[in-house]
Order: sequence, then structure tokens, then C-alpha cells
Amino acid sequence: MPGAAFTVVMPAYNAERSIGPAIRSVLAQTRGDFELVVVDDGSTDGTADVVGSFADPRVRLVRQENLGLAAARNVGAARGDGQFVALLDSDDLWLPTFLEQMGSALAGDPTAGFAYTDAWVLDDRTRRIARATAMRYQDPPESPPADPEELLRALLRRNFVFTAATVRRSVFEGVGGYDGTLRASEDYELWLRIAANGYRAVRAEGILAVYRKRSGSLSTDVRLMLTSEREVFRLVAEEYEVEQPVRDLAAARKRVRDVQIASLNGERTALGLAYEARKLVVGAKNRVLAPLAWRRVAPPEVATAFPDLKSV
Repeated sequence: MPGAAFTVVMPAYNAERSIGPAIRSVLAQTRGDFELVVVDDGSTDGTADVVGSFADPRVRLVRQENLGLAAARNVGAARGDGQFVALLDSDDLWLPTFLEQMGSALAGDPTAGFAYTDAWVLDDRTRRIARATAMRYQDPPESPPADPEELLRALLRRNFVFTAATVRRSVFEGVGGYDGTLRASEDYELWLRIAANGYRAVRAEGILAVYRKRSGSLSTDVRLMLTSEREVFRLVAEEYEVEQPVRDLAAARKRVRDVQIASLNGERTALGLAYEARKLVVGAKNRVLAPLAWRRVAPPEVATAFPDLKSV
């Protein structure tokens, strides 16, 4: 849409049940200067019909054969012309000020290649909000490191950037968009590649998204996530044009994933046994704390935006 500041890219695969609320959360934004490009990535359900039920001219549907998340996101970005590429999965939600805060953050730091946020966690079954945010366990810094190489190092140690970020189009296109060879963790690799190309990041004010936690999503496939992250670390260690200390850090992170994958395959090593022991401890702790993990009442800004959430 000519004149749109934001191209919102929403890939979708068999998202008939969740994509309606996701689209409505975009249409409810306090900034209206956006175009929403939904890429139906070979769905076999009624995803396209749900998208077609929205009469707003800012909503456009692109249909393609199933090529995966990275390819779908690249197609969506290419079909728009907004100055910023804003990302939202078809089962997640934005708070109403998402685009407003992202735009302000990027306007306040012209050297930043992308802006990011954290997300509330919504249990898809109970409709309750978790006490811990989506990225809390990645120990996100109050502000990202100002130096791009330090940002790259920090991101290699832990991915504290939630999927729903906003990238300057010039940066997105300049670094080549998403890596279509990755089946998962393609967003993580993009943040790393942006930093490796000398761009800073900025954290937008507030928690601006809602991550829908549900069974069957890609993020619940442990083997896929580990193997994809292993490939991401290999790319940085072997193919990025970065200094040797960064390569060494990426190689070390890859070795950790190697051990974890070997453990899944039943291989018994000292490091693998330590990994399994840690999993047991963390699992036991989570079971004990499970009754306290969810909020009795949703945060006010979330409850106002999404009044169907459950409270007890």
C-alpha cells in the first residue's frame, strides 16, 4: 500500500483457528500507517477464508506452496514497500501500541537496524497469562549493547529477542532477509547476521506482544530447535565475516548443541549426562512451581486489549 510506513509480515500455515485474533490485533494498532501481508504457506485448512473475511484494504493475502517460515517471511516482505518490516506470527498477538512504540524506538536511534520487545505468554488452553515473560529466561539486558560486535556476542550467548521484531527495510534487504535453508531459528539467525553486518539494536519500551503457547508448535519440537540452532552457530563460526573470537564463541555454542543432540540420540557422555541431570532438576523445579507460574489476573494492558482472557 503506497505511503505505508510499516509492512507487517504474517506467515501462516494451517492457522485457521488463531489467525483471526492475530489480524485483529494488527488492525487495532494506534498507528494505522501499515499494510498487512499474510502469506498462506500451503495451508490445507480454512486459513485463506479467514483472511479473506477481513474487508480492510490494508490486509492482503498471498498464497504459495509450502516452503517454510523463512521463505514465507521473505515473500511477505518483498510484496510490501513500507520503510519498516514488522513481524508477527499467525498465532501471536500485538498490544495496540506495538507499531507506535517500535516506530518511536527506531526514530530515536537512526543507527539501529532493528527494534525488539518481549512478550507475555498466553496458555492457549487455559487462556491465562504466565508470570514470566517469553524471554525472561534468556536474561534480557535492560538495553542491548551499543557496539554491534558486543551485541553479536551477547546474542550468541543467549537469544533475548522475541520473534515479533521490526527491521528497517534497508537493513532487511541489505543483509539478504531470512535464510531459507533453516527450518527453524531463522529469526535468531537474522538478528545475528544484522549485528554481524555492523548494525545496532534498540529495545522498544514496554512488553508489546503476546506469545501463544500451544502444543504442536515448532518451538515445542526440541530436536528441531536444537539442530536448527546448531546450524545457526555453524554458520556464524564458519561462514560469517567476523573476528576469530566471535567464531570461537559460535563454535563453542555449536559444541554445546552437539552434546545436547547426542543426548537425545541416547549417546552417553560426561557432558551429556550433566545435561540430562540439569534437565531433571529444571523439570522437577518447574513441576513444583507450576501452580504459581500463571497469573490469577492478566496484566491490565493485556486484559484491556484481549478481554476474553481468563481470571480466577
